[in-house]
Amino acid sequence: MKKHHVLSILLLVAGISPGALAQAMANLTEDKPYIENGIEYSYSITNARDEKDYSRFEVSIFARNKSGCQLIYLNRGEVAQAFDGDPAAVARFECINATGRRLTSKGANLRARPFSVPYAQPNKGADGKTTYTTIRVPAGFLLRNGETLANNIIVITPLGEKPVFKVRIQNFSELTQD
Repeated sequence: MKKHHVLSILLLVAGISPGALAQAMANLTEDKPYIENGIEYSYSITNARDEKDYSRFEVSIFARNKSGCQLIYLNRGEVAQAFDGDPAAVARFECINATGRRLTSKGANLRARPFSVPYAQPNKGADGKTTYTTIRVPAGFLLRNGETLANNIIVITPLGEKPVFKVRIQNFSELTQD
C-alpha cells in the first residue's frame, strides 16, 4: 500500500514537471494531415513562384478540432519557448528549410480564442452589507469542436525546394478523472 502511494506521488510529480511540458515535433507533408488528440494539423501551399535565386511560397496552416469535444488550454503560466511565450498557442508550425530572407517567416503559431468564467465578487458596502457583482475572469483558451484555426505565412526556400514543415503541439488540459 505504501509503495502504491509513493509511486502515485512520483507519477504526479513527473506529470507536471517542466520536462514533461516539452513537446516533440511531428513532420508534416502537404497531402497528409497529422492527427493527435483529435486535432488535425495540416498546411497547404496556396501560391508558389521561383525567383532567380530562391523560391517563394504562400502557405496556409491549419488546426481542426475533430475530437468530438471542446478542448481547453488552461492559463498555467508555463508556456514553452517554442511558442514564443504565447499562452494561446495551440501549435507552432516551423518551416525547416525556410531562409527568412526578405523579412519572411520561418514559422507561425495558431492561437485559440480566450475564454472566461463568471465569478461572484463580494463587495462590502458602508452599511456593512455584502453585495455580489458578477465579473468575468480569464481562465484560459478554448478550441471548440469542429473549429478550425488558420494562419497564412510567406516562406522563402532555396531555389527549387518545396517547404518542409514540422509542428509542435501544445497539450490541452485533461479535466476528467479516470
